[in-house]
Amino acid sequence: MAKKILVAVDNCADSAGAVRYAVRMTSASKDFSYTLFNVQPPVPPTFREAAEADPKVKAEVDALVEEHTEATRCITRELKETMVREGVPEKRVEVVTEPMRLGMARDILNRAEQGRYDAIVLARKALKPARDYFIGTTAAKVVEHALEVPVWVTSGNAVSTKIMIAVDGSENSFRAIGHVIDMAGAHPDLRVTLFHVLPRLRHFYSDEFEGNNPHLQQVLMQKDNLRMDDFYSKAYRKLEAAGLKKDHINVETNAQSFDIATAIFSELRTGRYGTVVVGRRGERDAFFTGGIAMRSVQKVGNQALWVIP
Repeated sequence: MAKKILVAVDNCADSAGAVRYAVRMTSASKDFSYTLFNVQPPVPPTFREAAEADPKVKAEVDALVEEHTEATRCITRELKETMVREGVPEKRVEVVTEPMRLGMARDILNRAEQGRYDAIVLARKALKPARDYFIGTTAAKVVEHALEVPVWVTSGNAVSTKIMIAVDGSENSFRAIGHVIDMAGAHPDLRVTLFHVLPRLRHFYSDEFEGNNPHLQQVLMQKDNLRMDDFYSKAYRKLEAAGLKKDHINVETNAQSFDIATAIFSELRTGRYGTVVVGRRGERDAFFTGGIAMRSVQKVGNQALWVIP
């Protein structure tokens, strides 16, 4: 079944990076279509009210709207040409530009949900962060509220096809693996690392509680080992069935970290990954990985971040 990707773009160089990243990560499949989606900045209500009473102001406001419209048409044409140069057939690229209605993040999410897109792609710094309706704040808002559609927040420097998937043995971890397979699994250069942080009582309570309850810590780790052994067995079968070679799949475990997010960021820095994948929910439907996703929007450096609902 054909996959659809919504790429939120503006006139920034980072948008071109997001476009190239989306094409590169999905290049192994010919079943993708792409929508370049641009939301035009609004005209302040004060100007519109003044335009109703003053023909001169109306002319100036109309000129401003036309300037915005032409600028977005121009940039979306350029980005479409970029995709075509990257090897995407022109007929598989749709360009949509429209005035802002409910706000940048909400308009992006509405388009993605109503259009049943398989992923939203946007650049971390794609739009001016000083403006509330632009990405910067928007990336975090989209990640926070995208409860149905996976979100890819890209960096213009993300070039590696090494993917780290943060896993905890939960059903959401399997969904994350499934999304990687669906979107990039046939890529010949893909390398996948399943990264797990061993659970510690300190992650849920305190250092003191962990120190005072060594037996509970032992029980926690034993149960985790059993769950993860079963998870890895199923994950390897799933990835190999998708065409990945066994030596292209790796498992890394952090046993000592005081903080799960810190462990993930440390592995990202040392492992030279291009993409990190996290689930919104964790084991027993806990939201701790969702919290990590929110922190990662700003913390992740040159890597792309995928957040899977």
